[in-house]
Amino acid sequence: MPRASARVAASRDADGASRKTCVVTGANTGIGLATVRALRASNEYSKITLACRDASKARRAIDALARDGAASTCALVFRELDLASVASARDFAASYLDDEGDDGLDCLVNNAGVMAVPKLERTRDGFELQVGVNHLGHHALTAGLMPALAKSEDARVICVSSEAHRIAGKGLAREDLFGEKNYSAWGQYGQSKLANVLFAFELARRCERAGLGNVTASALHPGAVDSELGRYLQPPDEEIKWWQTKLYDFIRLNFLKTTEQGAATSVFLAREIARGEARGKYYSDCAEKTPAKNCLDVDDARWLWDRSAELTGVGFDSLL
Repeated sequence: MPRASARVAASRDADGASRKTCVVTGANTGIGLATVRALRASNEYSKITLACRDASKARRAIDALARDGAASTCALVFRELDLASVASARDFAASYLDDEGDDGLDCLVNNAGVMAVPKLERTRDGFELQVGVNHLGHHALTAGLMPALAKSEDARVICVSSEAHRIAGKGLAREDLFGEKNYSAWGQYGQSKLANVLFAFELARRCERAGLGNVTASALHPGAVDSELGRYLQPPDEEIKWWQTKLYDFIRLNFLKTTEQGAATSVFLAREIARGEARGKYYSDCAEKTPAKNCLDVDDARWLWDRSAELTGVGFDSLL
């Protein structure tokens, strides 16, 4: 099919200000917040939307960014998004298209996630929490925003995955996607991160086949980062021993990346790499890396695409 009429993503107003736009999920803390900070400071974006579940935390983040001293013409706005709810993802996309869809969307950073949830927990739709939030919520969001992405001359869909996708050594668990037969905190995290890569690669293939070569989808590993993502790994405050605090501080200072370092590859894919160069590829430390062999399983990717549309009730309609 012919590509939708595109505007020039890097076009500028008469005063030279950029008109590029970006949506970052989970943008009020951790890697997401660091991503917004770096993109805002670049002055390549006129508006960045912080897609977050908690309005008060998002607004505090926006206030903090406004006070950080970096001169910027980039507007920061908050839109509510709960990735544990398909309805929330659909509402977010619908309201975005109503308000800003005519101007297109140049960058979508699917960043938010949960990791190593100790017990089987479910989203509002009954999906296992890690696969539900990390993959299915982002599937629904991306599908909903696709009409806006299609209008950009150079749109980027950036899926924050993890080297933990290698945990899923036997591939996508089609018969037990939600771990209901044999739940494992890390096993399900691995499944969700494998799903992120499979989704990005399949989205890239489908966009190219549909004549939407202006939309580039890629996946990345941010590294082991000192952020709130590891909250499930720590015991409750009242159970923490003094030596555990000392050990964690040693690990954090010597082995974990800062959130700014963890955001570097997302920022690289959003602004530093040439148009289309990252299509259907996996990155780490701002360089292309080879993902696990399971990420290249086209049959699994197609199955996941169709199954995700069935589970969420959200597909890519006539665009892909």
